[in-house]
Amino acid sequence: MDVKELLVKGLCSTPKYIDMSCRYDKQGSIYDDQCQDIEDFYHYKAEEAIMRCNAKDAALQLKTPLRLFDLGCGSTTKSQYLINELLANKVNVEYTPIDVSKDFLQHACETLKNIYGNRLKVDPIAGDFMNVIPQIGKYRGRKVLLWLSGLQCFPLDTQHQLLSKISESMEGDDSLLMTADITQDKAVIEKAYLDFDDSKPFAKLYTNGVHVANRELGGNIDLSQFILEGRHVEDKDVSRASYNQVWLRSLCNQSYYLGSENATGNNMQHL
Repeated sequence: MDVKELLVKGLCSTPKYIDMSCRYDKQGSIYDDQCQDIEDFYHYKAEEAIMRCNAKDAALQLKTPLRLFDLGCGSTTKSQYLINELLANKVNVEYTPIDVSKDFLQHACETLKNIYGNRLKVDPIAGDFMNVIPQIGKYRGRKVLLWLSGLQCFPLDTQHQLLSKISESMEGDDSLLMTADITQDKAVIEKAYLDFDDSKPFAKLYTNGVHVANRELGGNIDLSQFILEGRHVEDKDVSRASYNQVWLRSLCNQSYYLGSENATGNNMQHL
């Protein structure tokens, strides 16, 4: 689905929600990058350290030549650790950054061009993972899939679907390099992910999905009439998994206009 289809599906559901991928337009991706500077946001710092310390060994173990598919590439800052090591080993590597935001992806490619010039062939793909992963499976050469930070952003059932699609897309000497947040400390998680200060990038990232809905669907949702709230739902049963839940609570009875359809928004959830 494209962004508009994802938005319509979520806002026509009960309860209403905005798919998390819809918040990552160019501005949302900028907010996401700014989250790395938050003191309590441990995940980015840990992941950056993993890539910095292990990229050399990973590059030596990967069979070449290869095409590197970077799922949810963002600014590509962490991915560059692996790219640098592959190029240092004079590996014939092609790089396919993948992101839902076409505009931000173009910006990332321009940055890569400035850094690597003609040493790195870059062939980006814009789109959501459900549509893009089957395209990856059609590539007949050796594939390395790099997935940093993304798994925990999806509901558990969607995680299963995505991992199954990734498995189906791989064969032979293909490889998957991925990270996931396995932190179990509720207080640490809430400090890292549930800071709703309007001046902080996480709050701006969470509410950016509403700005995207207004733009893509011609809506007029007024964020000043909502309060951003959330909680960490802890579940000791690993078959169900714990999760963060974020929503907008309406301050009054209200309705808003989206495209050619009306919808009521007393309690937009899962934003």
